[in-house]
Amino acid sequence: MRTVVRIRFPEKSVSDARAVLDSAGCGADVATMDDVAVLRRVFVEVTLDKADPRVSVLFHLLKQQGKEWGEWHEDRYTEEELDSARLLLMNPTRSAEINGGVHWGMTYDLSEACPACGTGARQTSAAFVDGEDLGELQEHRAGVTTFWHVLVDEGLATDLENTGASGLSFRNVYAIMPDKRQVKLRWKQLCADNTLPRMSPLTTGLGRQRACEVCWRNGYVVTAKAPGRVVYRASDLRGALDVNQTWENMWFAILDPDFKESVLSRPWTIVTPKVRRVFRDAGVTAFEWLPIRVVDTDE
Repeated sequence: MRTVVRIRFPEKSVSDARAVLDSAGCGADVATMDDVAVLRRVFVEVTLDKADPRVSVLFHLLKQQGKEWGEWHEDRYTEEELDSARLLLMNPTRSAEINGGVHWGMTYDLSEACPACGTGARQTSAAFVDGEDLGELQEHRAGVTTFWHVLVDEGLATDLENTGASGLSFRNVYAIMPDKRQVKLRWKQLCADNTLPRMSPLTTGLGRQRACEVCWRNGYVVTAKAPGRVVYRASDLRGALDVNQTWENMWFAILDPDFKESVLSRPWTIVTPKVRRVFRDAGVTAFEWLPIRVVDTDE
């Protein structure tokens, strides 16, 4: 594993961007430039190992020039590390994302959910997505809805079932067309039948925004300045299956009297390397994989 820092900042022109990069010793091997003409800005992104001395040089230059920037600290893993992990968190890259969720007709049983925000609701329908948005999935074998329901094509679903993965189930996926027709797609929603206990407090890289003050189960977001390192106690993973979901839910949630206007938070999906291998062998790039860290402690 190595930790990298991604630094993103705007410049007025390509020449201004190159001047900063040259001063920091950052070439095309570590930097990219996106010239957005409509905004009259060039967005520069630099990716460096955390220990690279150019990181501090670049920060110094940006501070000296009074510039604002974004920075993200991320762990990068080898194939061997991913393949030998106890469990892996599936983190969508958002490269294959389609609108879908309760607004398009998905229904839930709220009887055991938080009465204030609906977190913990049990899905009772197929997955419904926006028929006008289907182009976002056409060239991909797997993707997600805007609320991170995991979608796989039928062939990939069959391959996953053939592994005998425990905790795995599927739901049909329908597109809601502009004329309100429901069209069954060649996709399946990948569902987890098992919910893990809470993560260990030793977990880093997750913050809270607009969390429900009744259940405190949602509002989790990825923060920028610490690598995301999800930690579980070994004792809490004794009942883990090949496909699981987290107790923690990402993003905030709102229950509206008109349920279709509600916003439901979603758990992350956590799987074993056996499941990841199917995605890898199918050439799927819609997810990043984060190894779960396991500790023998009561913290």
